[in-house]
Amino acid sequence: MVAAGLVARWRSPDGQSLAEEVVARLVAGRGLEGLGLGSHAGRVDLRGLLAPVPSRLRRFESQGWFVEVLGDLITFRNVQWRGLDLSGAQLPGLRFFGSRLADCRLDGANCHDWRLWDTEVADCSFARASLREAAVGTWHEDRRNAWRRVDFTRADFGVRTCWEAVFEDCDFSGAKMTGVEFSQCSLTRCRFAGQLRRVVFDGRDLPGRPAPAPMSKVDFAAATFTDVTFLGFGLEDVTLPPEPDVRLYRRARCVARRGIRMLEGDGSLPAQMLRAVLEDCLRGPGSDSDAFVFVRRDFLSGGPELVAMAEEVLGRAEAECLT
Repeated sequence: MVAAGLVARWRSPDGQSLAEEVVARLVAGRGLEGLGLGSHAGRVDLRGLLAPVPSRLRRFESQGWFVEVLGDLITFRNVQWRGLDLSGAQLPGLRFFGSRLADCRLDGANCHDWRLWDTEVADCSFARASLREAAVGTWHEDRRNAWRRVDFTRADFGVRTCWEAVFEDCDFSGAKMTGVEFSQCSLTRCRFAGQLRRVVFDGRDLPGRPAPAPMSKVDFAAATFTDVTFLGFGLEDVTLPPEPDVRLYRRARCVARRGIRMLEGDGSLPAQMLRAVLEDCLRGPGSDSDAFVFVRRDFLSGGPELVAMAEEVLGRAEAECLT
């Protein structure tokens, strides 16, 4: 948590003027020297910064500054943030195009509704920050966002859009992650821990989009899965939760086809429910090398008969596919 005094310094008239100057310089891609900001842990001390209302920044346009204001939004184009400590800052609704953030701390910051295009974030921390409704992954003029060595521990990662992004050496431990879809994202040496609920990792080769690289050294060992779905990944180099409720089946599409044949003629409700799950595995593009992650507790709502049938059918179908 950022001390109250660090936030209060931006609330006075002088503090508001300083905040306007800081943001205007950042938008213009200029340095922050001469503002008397001081440093914290080797970074420019902007802790608790309250981003000014965009309309107040228009005054800089007449003083040689380039400040772009779109409605109530502040937009950064082709800028670099380096060595800034923005812990606890209030920065909602920022837009970044073709920019780079490096060696910055945004721990506990309000980054609600951020939108980034063709932007790289490297060696930064968003621990306990709010990225709710943010667009962390976008596809813009055949370019994507990249997040490298970023700490998302205990962040609110309820993002709006996560397409085509690159995540390398990122830590999502304890992040609030419900209903997030990592669509065609490349994940390498990342760690997930804590509750993952209704999360989709979609690595299928979709028309008009480049196929992501296979997941590499992604660690889910300390994660708890609830309705977590993997599509289009073989998962050969992925560590799944070491619990009996989680089972990996190879050659998911083959397993689904054979499982459907095994259920032919069975009109029971459990068979209908399992058939629907297997048919869903065959929808859309995919390959026979794709894997399927079965989480036993996700089937418990259908009753013990469904669980028993799923385990038997999937086990038999996988054995046939692998031979």
